Amino acid sequence: MQSVRPDNAADPIPLRRPQQGIGTIMIRFLGILAAATVVMVLIWNR
Repeated sequence: MQSVRPDNAADPIPLRRPQQGIGTIMIRFLGILAAATVVMVLIWNR
């Protein structure tokens, strides 16, 4: 029983993380897009 309770307590935590994770993923995605765009522009101008 003791081994089951920590698993149940850990379930709500992953449910909360994806909500914050979506924002983090969006920020990373936009950052990668911006970096890739800058690199492409620098290469294109050369």
